[in-house]
Amino acid sequence: MAVAASALAALALALGLLLLALGTSAVEVKRPRGVSLSNRHFYEETKPFTCLDGSKTIPFDEVNDDYCDCKDGSDEPGTSACPNGSFHCTNAGHRPRYIPSSRVNDGICDCCDTTDEYNSGAVCENACKEQGRKEKETLQKMAEVAKEGFKLKQQLIEEAKKSREDKQLKLAELQKNKGTWEERVESLKAVKEAAEKPEQAAKQIHKKAWDEVQAARKLEREKAKAAETFKELDDNEDGLVSLNEIQTHTELDSDGDGVVSEQEAKTLLGGANQVDVASFQEEVWAGIQDKYKSEAVMESPTPPDIPVEEEADSHPKLRHEEWRKDDDDHDDDGGGGGEEQDDDNVDDEEEEEDDDGEDDYKGQHTSYFPKQDADEEKMPAYDEGTQALIDVADKARNEFSEAEKSLKEVENSIGSLEKELTVDFGPDGEFAYLFNQCYEMTTNEYVYKVCPFNKVVQKPKHGGSETSLGLWGSWAGPESNKFSVMKYEHGTGCWQGPNRSTLVKLSCGKETAVLSTSEPSRCEYLMEFSTPALCQEVMDEEGSDHDEL
Repeated sequence: MAVAASALAALALALGLLLLALGTSAVEVKRPRGVSLSNRHFYEETKPFTCLDGSKTIPFDEVNDDYCDCKDGSDEPGTSACPNGSFHCTNAGHRPRYIPSSRVNDGICDCCDTTDEYNSGAVCENACKEQGRKEKETLQKMAEVAKEGFKLKQQLIEEAKKSREDKQLKLAELQKNKGTWEERVESLKAVKEAAEKPEQAAKQIHKKAWDEVQAARKLEREKAKAAETFKELDDNEDGLVSLNEIQTHTELDSDGDGVVSEQEAKTLLGGANQVDVASFQEEVWAGIQDKYKSEAVMESPTPPDIPVEEEADSHPKLRHEEWRKDDDDHDDDGGGGGEEQDDDNVDDEEEEEDDDGEDDYKGQHTSYFPKQDADEEKMPAYDEGTQALIDVADKARNEFSEAEKSLKEVENSIGSLEKELTVDFGPDGEFAYLFNQCYEMTTNEYVYKVCPFNKVVQKPKHGGSETSLGLWGSWAGPESNKFSVMKYEHGTGCWQGPNRSTLVKLSCGKETAVLSTSEPSRCEYLMEFSTPALCQEVMDEEGSDHDEL
């Protein structure tokens, strides 16, 4: 921080010295060509010259004789004889500077006062006064920006200080609330668990009763299906299923030869030659139910796609009535000459024979008959006592869930505050205002977004997904001014290359903005970012001594 302040102090010093140079006429002090005033005492004409590195002493008349005697080139400050020598430009009225000796008398004026081209024939004009004037304007503008920026910085510091105090108080309050919520969550958890025990017991009783009902219904259905199958197999309707009747159903073949042998039939009948309906249900049905195919199903063709105009003919109710009508016709006198019943009689018979004829039809036409009584397959509603227990448990669960949610929110807020309070926002917290903020810059192809202390991303200007150019890593400026550079790393990997990373170089400015972006190396980005947080106080320097003017 002190070094950064001295840098801006140097800016003020430079401005003051430049003003001094422009406001006074420079007095040329006699010295060898190319020697600065600060080094003139090394070049005394009245005594031999010792190389500045101390390696050699030569007569003074060998200084600037266009022959390099000293290893460090110090004996030829005004010529190009030494490859490692330096020529000092006095540049009265502007900034003094050093240039490599190789540029002396090369036909190009490098010194604004033209002193480097004293023997090349180059025609140059002394531009130091004009350059000094322009630099003066630039330095004045920079000083004004720094001055205004520093005022803004002072405000940022005050706001950061107050904000930090507020956050610390809020953190302490949240931590206290966390303890309260933890106690409440534990208490409600106990209430919830206590309410769930009788609830679960009542539910299990209800479920067990329903399972028993379902099991009984299933058993009845199986018995009905077995009875229906027995009736189909009992071709001679003598109340018994015999070996011959079993042998007519080749789908019951067990050895794969396509024929049910007498022995195979006997095995299916449990070793008996014939069985009645009770024995069939108890001993035979379980062994054949997976293979047996109803004759009605086998004889019924697969229903084709039915056109709209034929829809009435395919209606289950109509098909049911036709089947019942045909069945009635066949029942009379062995199937011939039966009288046609009127509609009233048919309706009456349908009501009377619901449990017989329609059930038979359902068994034979399962694929056509729409499923009915679907509600019978659903578990019935709980009784009042069980429902009351469920309501109490639901209330306990909801209260516990809400308390858990509130505790989680408090914990998240604590985590966010603790994270923010541990971030290094500068010596006085001046960079804290950048936290949770993002700043964009748009180029011809991309929109670049810098979110200080978080991430840097790049997104195509005309649509597309974001590419991470790095996540916040650390301050990465030089030791003397570490808060001048932000480092973001571990971004999206480049194709067959490293992960993207970005350096954000900060500069003093009244505005907070991304100034420029570039990619100096593959997958390594550089951004310029202005902020008043980097501005330092500009000190007025008076009475400065600068021997170069």
